[in-house]
Amino acid sequence: MNNLDCLVSVVVPVYNVEKYIDKCIESIISQTYKYIEIILVDDGSSDKSGEIVDNYAKKDSRIKVVHKKNSGVSAARNTGINVAEGDYICFADGDDVLMEDYVEYLLNLCIDNKADVAYTKDMFTTFYKKQIESPNIFIYTPEEATEAILCYNVPIGVYSKMFRKKFLDEYNIRFDENIYIGEGFNFNTSCFQRANKIVMSTHRIYFYRRDNDASAMTNFKLDKCKMALYAIENIKKNLVIKTPRILKAWNFAYWHTHFDMYCWIKNSGKCDLDIKLYHMCKNVSRKFSFVAFALPVKRTEKIRAILGLISPSIVAKLILLRSKRH
Repeated sequence: MNNLDCLVSVVVPVYNVEKYIDKCIESIISQTYKYIEIILVDDGSSDKSGEIVDNYAKKDSRIKVVHKKNSGVSAARNTGINVAEGDYICFADGDDVLMEDYVEYLLNLCIDNKADVAYTKDMFTTFYKKQIESPNIFIYTPEEATEAILCYNVPIGVYSKMFRKKFLDEYNIRFDENIYIGEGFNFNTSCFQRANKIVMSTHRIYFYRRDNDASAMTNFKLDKCKMALYAIENIKKNLVIKTPRILKAWNFAYWHTHFDMYCWIKNSGKCDLDIKLYHMCKNVSRKFSFVAFALPVKRTEKIRAILGLISPSIVAKLILLRSKRH
């Protein structure tokens, strides 16, 4: 299949992002690859998001808008997948921005390498704004790619990734609609384990916003914390590849998730909301730190593990300081 013959569906769940959705849509409309359909799924927004996306649909025939009752980001993305007519599917969040080569770059990775899945490892964020000057490209087996994401060497969200639509349909891979934190992590691990091959590049094509006060992980909520812990358990429950290598990597993800939740609880000052959960996350953060030393993880993760063995609260303080600085 020639690259120019491929229709690419860009799925965007939209929920109360009236401050950001214009920039997101404009960045999709301005893609260098033009043969796209833009599926905007308004998940029952209570602000002006629904009105904004409707106005864009009137201006660009490539835009499809679906309005639905609020049922969460997983259901919204599934709605987008199910109505998509593209040969390939990629995703964006409504408060983020795509670089102009987002679609073209991912599509070339998929087709040139005959891969079911392609992704870029690095992205622009509020903290990191420089492009990678000489990007590297690697082809991974399902086991290698699954280990990489469980070791947090891959962004766990579905942004900066492209999936062949027939592949998703063949294996009936969809988002678990019972999960609203860690849903992308679950979806990606399901895909990585079943793909014929996975292509990775370090080229940056996506801006991930970290300063949205309304984003899912900005303000602490106890139910979100519990959901993140449920989501990581769900990944293990649904593992297809269960080699020692993958099980070790899942142990790392289990530790990492609990450590993240400990820091979130600690920095929110709401430890008393569920004191049992707080102490469980703290204990896992300390006692499971050793798992980071036997896996191909980033140097920063090994430093986190060392600090976790000494005192997890040090890591929480460092995260809080970085957040305030940026």
